[in-house]
Amino acid sequence: MKKLILWNIVVVLLTLGLTTQVAAHNQIGSLGDPVGATDYYLVQCSTDEGGTTGRLYLQIFDGTTTQGGGKLTVTGQFQQVAISASAPVRGAPMPGGPASLLQPGTDGTYTMFVTKLKEGVKQYNVTYHCQSSEGVHTGTSIITVQDQ
Repeated sequence: MKKLILWNIVVVLLTLGLTTQVAAHNQIGSLGDPVGATDYYLVQCSTDEGGTTGRLYLQIFDGTTTQGGGKLTVTGQFQQVAISASAPVRGAPMPGGPASLLQPGTDGTYTMFVTKLKEGVKQYNVTYHCQSSEGVHTGTSIITVQDQ
């Protein structure tokens, strides 16, 4: 039991350490037990010293330490274009590959969904950035719409 508690602490610290080194914006959350639970966010991208927004960058880490819940996916959508990125496996030391939703010259509100397919509680850490078309950080803020 003590090993399990220690392992959980190590995973949380590792998750926070990995993401804070490379990320300016992270949304840490959890999805409840029901099949298809979904968290829904609005990411507001705006022009700042980094320039005009050209894309939304997304990456997800599955910090779940117990079985269940299936694969985690983060999906970004703007107008009629959507992209997604998935966490490779539960407890993997690194997040899944990133995805970028390219919309050159487009400040505005992007929708972001975190979903799972199976029954079971899931914990996640999503890295999100509004960036210029060249990859320079632009103005970024987030609003939670739905937390399941």
